[in-house]
Amino acid sequence: MVDVLLVNPPATNEAGPPMEHLGLGYLASALRRDGFSVEIINAPTERLDYAGLAQELSRRHFHVLGIANLFQFTLAPLLKWLESLKAGGLKAHITIGGHPATFTYREILTEFDAVDSVVRGEGEITLVELTRALLAGGEWREVDGIAWRDGDEVILNPSRPLIDDLNALARPARDALIARPRAFEQIVVSYSRGCPANCSFCSIAAFYRSFKGRVWRRRDPEDVLDEIAAAQMIAPREMVFFVDDTFIGPGKIGKAQAFEFAEALARRRVDYFLATSCRADQVDEELFRRLREAGLRAVFLGIESGNEETLRVFDKETTVETNKRALEILRKLDIVAEVGFIMFNPYTTFTNIRRDIEFLLAAGCGPDVRHVGRLTPFSGQPLLAKLEADGLLSGSPFDYRTHYADRRVGQFFEALRQSFSDRAYPAMRAEQLIYASKFGHIGSRSPNQESENKAVEELRHIVYDIINEGADLFELESGGPELLPLLMKKMSKRCDRVLDNAERAIAAPSLTTSY
Repeated sequence: MVDVLLVNPPATNEAGPPMEHLGLGYLASALRRDGFSVEIINAPTERLDYAGLAQELSRRHFHVLGIANLFQFTLAPLLKWLESLKAGGLKAHITIGGHPATFTYREILTEFDAVDSVVRGEGEITLVELTRALLAGGEWREVDGIAWRDGDEVILNPSRPLIDDLNALARPARDALIARPRAFEQIVVSYSRGCPANCSFCSIAAFYRSFKGRVWRRRDPEDVLDEIAAAQMIAPREMVFFVDDTFIGPGKIGKAQAFEFAEALARRRVDYFLATSCRADQVDEELFRRLREAGLRAVFLGIESGNEETLRVFDKETTVETNKRALEILRKLDIVAEVGFIMFNPYTTFTNIRRDIEFLLAAGCGPDVRHVGRLTPFSGQPLLAKLEADGLLSGSPFDYRTHYADRRVGQFFEALRQSFSDRAYPAMRAEQLIYASKFGHIGSRSPNQESENKAVEELRHIVYDIINEGADLFELESGGPELLPLLMKKMSKRCDRVLDNAERAIAAPSLTTSY
C-alpha cells in the first residue's frame, strides 16, 4: 500500500499540449525526502475522465489521497466526484489544495463531507506534516496550514508562512515525464513563485499576500539550469517553458536578478529556447536583448486591455502606451509575444470594445478568440467585492455569474461566444495558422514567413471587422442577435479564401484539421 496518492484531476477541455504538473512534482519530492511512498496520477496526460480516474483509483491502495486543483471552474465537478468515491467506500483521508481551495475552504468543508482537510497556501511542508501525523496515528488536526471540520463547525488552523528559501525544496519529481517522455512537447520548470502586482481580476497576489513572507521569491539560476539539463536527458525538447506567475521580480533588484539569469544561461550555450511570462512594465529593451541572446524566444505578456478605463478597473498600474511599448520592444527583438487579453468584463462599454480592437490591430495581435474572452469570476479576486457591491455578481464560489452594467454588451458577448464556439468557423483554423507562424519556427525563420505574415494580417482584419460591425448592431439594438450569424457567415467565406491561399503556400497540413 502506498502512503500518498497525488492526483491532478481531469481537464475540462483538450486545449493546448499536455504539461507536467509541477505542483504535484514538488509535493511528491517533499514527501519522498521524508521517507513516504508516493504515486502520481496526472489525469490530463493519461487522458482520463472522472470515470476512468475512479477505475484507476479502485486498482490502487493508499492511505492519503491528495488532490491539486488549479482552476475554480473545475472545483464543483471535482468535489462531486470525491463525494461519489466516499459513497462508494473509499476509506483514505482526502485532502485538497491549490488557489481555489485556499480561498473556498469554508464552503468546501461545509458542503462536501468527502473532503477531510484543505491544505491552504504552499503545501510542501504542510502535506508532509499532515501525512506524518495520519500514518503515525497522531493528531493530524493540529497541523498548521490546514482547515478541517469538527461536526458542523469549520476549523481554521494557524496559517503557515510562505517558503522563504525555494532552493531548500527538493526538485520536483518527474514521474510523468519519465513514464511518457514522448507525450510532452516542452519541458516545464519553475524559477520563481509569486507576483508583486495586485491586479483586481487575479487571485495570485491575494494568494501570496494571505500568508507571511515575501510575495516573490526565486531559485538559484544555476540550480534551475541543472534541473533543465536533467529533464533534457529524459526528453530532449526544443522549448523550455517557465510556469512562473512572473519571471521578473520587483524593482531594480528584480531586473538585476533577471540579468543574472541571462548571464548564467548564456554561459551554458544551451541548445533549447525559453518561453516565460511577465508584465508589460517589466519589458526593458536592454534586459530583453540580453535574454534574447541567451535563448529567450517567447513571452506571455499580460496586456489585458487596450483602453485606459479597463486598465484602471483591473488595477493593472500600466498604461496603453506602456503596453504598446512592450510589444514594440519584443517585436524589434524578434521575441514572440503571446498576449493575455480580456475584452469583456461587467463594466465594458462599446467604446472600450472599439478601442481594444484598434489596439490589437495596431499592435499586430490576433486574430485569437481568447482576446474576445470575458472576465471569469473566481474566489480571491479583489474585484469580486466591487462587483457584488454594484449588483453585478451572483451565485456561489462553485458557480459565480457576472452581469453587465450595459445589458447590450452582455448580449453581444453571448452572441459572439456562441458563434466562436462553433469550431467549423475558419476563424478557428486561422488560429492554427497564427500559432504555426508564431511557434512553428521558433528557432529559425520560416521559409514561408512572408506568405504567413500576409495571411495573418488579412485574417486579423477580417475577424476584427466583424466584431466592430456586430458591436454597432447591438449598441443600436438594430437586429444584432438576428444579423450576427449572417456577419459570421460572411466572415467565414472571407476567411476561407485567405486560408485556401495560405494553405497552398505554407506546408502546414494541420490547418485543415478541425478542432
